[in-house]
Amino acid sequence: MSYKVYVDQTKCIGCAQCYAACPNKVFSIVNKKSIPEHADKCVGCRACIVKCPTNAITIEARDVEALYARFYST
Repeated sequence: MSYKVYVDQTKCIGCAQCYAACPNKVFSIVNKKSIPEHADKCVGCRACIVKCPTNAITIEARDVEALYARFYST
């Protein structure tokens, strides 16, 4: 399973709570906003979501096998 991380930039206040909470260092703080710069490292633990005071973060689970089948089926 892979995950897609989204940060709503209109809600993000740049507090870096997501950065501090993430065990895989998915986030970077750029121009006082959180960016999921290393989103490929997300394991879906939701630590960032729990710590975000403005609910700016969402994580979407992606079924890699289903995506592969969709694009490469014969």
